[in-house]
Amino acid sequence: MTQEKDAERIEQQRADSGYTVVGVIEDGAELNRAVREIRDLGIGRDDLTVILKRKSQDGPEPFPDGTRYIVVPDDRRGLETVIGFGVAFIVIGIFFIFTTPAIGIPTFMVFASLAAILFAGSFSRVGVEPIMTDMEAPREEASSWNEEFEEGKVLVFANTEDRTILRPLREILQRSGATYYLVKKRLEPRAVHQATLYRARSNDRMSSGAQEDSRGDG
Repeated sequence: MTQEKDAERIEQQRADSGYTVVGVIEDGAELNRAVREIRDLGIGRDDLTVILKRKSQDGPEPFPDGTRYIVVPDDRRGLETVIGFGVAFIVIGIFFIFTTPAIGIPTFMVFASLAAILFAGSFSRVGVEPIMTDMEAPREEASSWNEEFEEGKVLVFANTEDRTILRPLREILQRSGATYYLVKKRLEPRAVHQATLYRARSNDRMSSGAQEDSRGDG
């Protein structure tokens, strides 16, 4: 128990003593260049996290080896199950109308309401809100980051305890056209909800490129 408390205290001290530079940037070449320059600046593989949205989670990202990146699925996984439950509620409600008219209509209204809630929830986008909540990001900034993320931007989180590289970090992001934020604590995104954490590996990119070349030759 004592060791666990000591570990928690050390982790809290580490979080309180650090800084997080957050960049909201367009996806593409500018993102890749910014990530490479941030790593070249001395930000370690465990201190840089990129959060992006992809329809497919199989493709590798062109980041330096070891870079943490979290992929939020840009699809409707699980939608069929939710719609199935919604339709089932409607059918059950109609069944009660015909079999027990006295309670059929009130029952139908209840099931119809449940179905409406399911449908509304299934078509709403969660975005990065679960990740922001998990790492206790500042509420106002987190809301803005989520909106930008839903509009197609990518989020970059760079952690450091060295104040001297805050300005170079800001300059890298500004050169890439990113919006820059500074948070006076360590924010370390984790993959929660349906998001998945990956590590960039050059071998994966080489394999992917070889497969594309072979398909082109065929």
